[in-house]
Amino acid sequence: MDNPKNPLRHTAQIWAGIIVVGIIIIFIPGLIGMDGFNGGFALSFGGIAVVIFGIVGTLIYVRLAARLDKIFKKENQLAHWTYSPEEWKLYSEKEHAEEAVSKKGLFFVISILTLIVGIVLYAIVGHDLWVIFSTVLVIILIVGLSAFFSTRSTYRLNKKYLGEAYISQDGVYLNRRAHIWKGIGSCLENVVYEEGKQPQPRIEFKYSMPSRFGRDCFTVRVPVPRGQEGAAKKIAKEIDAAHLKNILE
Repeated sequence: MDNPKNPLRHTAQIWAGIIVVGIIIIFIPGLIGMDGFNGGFALSFGGIAVVIFGIVGTLIYVRLAARLDKIFKKENQLAHWTYSPEEWKLYSEKEHAEEAVSKKGLFFVISILTLIVGIVLYAIVGHDLWVIFSTVLVIILIVGLSAFFSTRSTYRLNKKYLGEAYISQDGVYLNRRAHIWKGIGSCLENVVYEEGKQPQPRIEFKYSMPSRFGRDCFTVRVPVPRGQEGAAKKIAKEIDAAHLKNILE
């Protein structure tokens, strides 16, 4: 069976395209005869910034794409699972319900914190109530829409395609989405095999990646096909053991 297309390579190509756009912006003033002191230098400087961001993004995603290619190689796979339509539907509905509850809780927390910051800011400033109130509402609206559309996007993807999973020590590829916790500052935080309370067994992976404000945490839950429960327990123990070894080293 052929390996699926590497989505991270496509993302790397998009970032490479951003570099090209930045280079064009740099030379636009000269091409159209714009005076440097009349906005030309500023436009070229903006183009340089775009090129720098593009280079950084390209390098990051080229490395991540290489990691995903490694996951696709049979010798690096701990498992390659496919699912029956019934198994995948059960997973999709359960995942959507859990993600909706999680995003809803996060939305309320962020909304309350934003409201508190707005109240404190007004108490300090003492004026511009409508400006502060409007800003708070816009932030809450953006957070709410982001949570809604991200949840719907995952659900639509799961309903559109019959998923498959690739699992390795470096990460997981589940239904056209890559989750990589090795390299670029990423780190596996926890791995747990879950059964009993769930409608179907699954392996839950939690990992983190560096961001502007510290580290962002992510969770991916991989459903276990019927008959693969023993293999799934072994995989979870193996990855957890490697994770603990890396921490001790």
